[in-house]
Amino acid sequence: MRSFAHIAASSALVLTLTQPSLAQVPDVYRAVADAITPERLDAHSKVITSYQRPSGSAGENAAIDYVVAQLRAAGVPVEVHEFMGFISNPVSAHVTVPGTDFDPSAITAAFSGATDGIEGQAMDLGTLRDLPGLEVGTGERLVLPSDADLPDVRGKIVLVTGQPRNIPTTALEAMGAAAVIFINPEERLNDLIVTSTWGTPSLMSEHRLPTLPVAQIKKSDGDALREMMSRGALTVRVATEVEQGWAPLRLPVARVMPEGADDATPYVLLGGHIDGWYYAGTDEGASNAAMLEMAIAFHENRSGMRRGLVVAWWPGHSNARYGGSTWFADQFFEELRTRGVAYMNIDGVGQMGAKRFSVSASPALTSFGTDAVRLVAEEARLPVDRVGTGRPGRNSDQAFNGIGLPLLQFNHTRLATDGGYWWWHTPDDTYDKIDFDVLAMDTDMYTYAISRLVTDDWTPIGLVSEVDAMVEALERRQAESGNALDLSEAIGAAERLSTAIGWSTDVLANAGPSPAVDMGLQSILRPIHRIMFVPGSDHHPDPGIYSGALPGLESARVLAEEVPTSDRYRFAEAQLIRERNRILEAIAEATQAAGEMERLIVRLVG
Repeated sequence: MRSFAHIAASSALVLTLTQPSLAQVPDVYRAVADAITPERLDAHSKVITSYQRPSGSAGENAAIDYVVAQLRAAGVPVEVHEFMGFISNPVSAHVTVPGTDFDPSAITAAFSGATDGIEGQAMDLGTLRDLPGLEVGTGERLVLPSDADLPDVRGKIVLVTGQPRNIPTTALEAMGAAAVIFINPEERLNDLIVTSTWGTPSLMSEHRLPTLPVAQIKKSDGDALREMMSRGALTVRVATEVEQGWAPLRLPVARVMPEGADDATPYVLLGGHIDGWYYAGTDEGASNAAMLEMAIAFHENRSGMRRGLVVAWWPGHSNARYGGSTWFADQFFEELRTRGVAYMNIDGVGQMGAKRFSVSASPALTSFGTDAVRLVAEEARLPVDRVGTGRPGRNSDQAFNGIGLPLLQFNHTRLATDGGYWWWHTPDDTYDKIDFDVLAMDTDMYTYAISRLVTDDWTPIGLVSEVDAMVEALERRQAESGNALDLSEAIGAAERLSTAIGWSTDVLANAGPSPAVDMGLQSILRPIHRIMFVPGSDHHPDPGIYSGALPGLESARVLAEEVPTSDRYRFAEAQLIRERNRILEAIAEATQAAGEMERLIVRLVG
């Protein structure tokens, strides 16, 4: 049997794999891009953004009905799933100072605690970044350093500058605060979520639902409150109302499959949320319109596709903490594991005045994503000096890490010097904030990437890039531990895996299009992706907290911070050794899959 090395040595078999020029883009891309116009995107957006769309609301259901009707009229197969979701609707908040007329505009946050009214002494903790020594572990519980390092907030109503977030809310609740007032750094109020649960809470995560009352006020009102506090001790009253419980949710899913497809045909998953705060123009009625047009246009050109495209409009993003996408991951786990080749998330596109391009992607799709931006920008005669890249955070319906799907999202946003994305999560996110020429270009980036993913002979994922990123992360985590955590065995195994799959990328094109090749690539990628993005179980969503690559090794820094005889050091050491074992097992699984892939390609090449 010939090996990859023998195949690569044959000049008759080796093909150079390069990014296509403008003249070499897939025919499907040209056809789909030509079919999607600013006018069509405008028509859909105008209808969708005419409804207020919190999860489970009549407005959300009306928008879903519109999307489904348009798909069916175009002959696109669509299914509508119905399920019960755990949602939280912030109703009202009041922040007052008894005995004064101070009563500013205020809102509460989804999944925060409710109170008819609680009074306490106000305590100013400054800004979020100034909170001393607070951290949240990657496991199931809050980790706090010694009490001596923390302010005594017991029974206090705490003021802190920053938008409401889950980590400070969780920390302040654990420290005994009576309530927290977030002072927005800007002169606005942004609706947000303060739970770290992901999707519908389970018995393993329900304890992470906050009970601390949360209010948010504008910067000027925060300044006024602090001025009153400067004169002496001040009593503040906070009252909040939150509606929380179960509601029926609907999830439309369009399935665009190539001719001759069967139940094993691989597919790309494209998702974006259809719910939103208020009328949700750019977050994200514009995205919903783009998804609708892409589903219709790809369906019309499915004869040129090798893989399918599944398009899902997620409910439960904004006030159910990614409830819709997590439900889909739970219910279709096996199908996604055996057929999914990538997840593309679309969010916040079509912003008026957008100038900055960036890509949020797994290492396996980062180069592919930046090339897509540059190619589409070149065609639009829009010079792009720099395309920012970043690792996807714990946000944006990234509910598929446990399955091992590589991730890709394009971002085209406003500059801070132009005012930034100031209307995000406010009542001002309306239809007029959408620029349809910008939206057409943003849709074009997704169209190009999807076209490549569904038409290339083999899915263009960078296995070597993913493994090399893992090597870098292992080296970084070892350094964070002060070299107390020995990861040399894992680093060596990963470097050997990188070399092995480096041979394969030189010869994949010779194998020709094959679902077996598609899923063989995924079998190598999946175990690596999981340890790069998931700190614990692949089937139970981890907390919605960003913790960097190899999150299961987040506690490595504890070994550098603590003395070896402390409980905290020894507890961290036990956790890290177990995670190291998990990493070694994942590398071994990927290495075995690489060997099976080698044998498959040798058979296909002959």
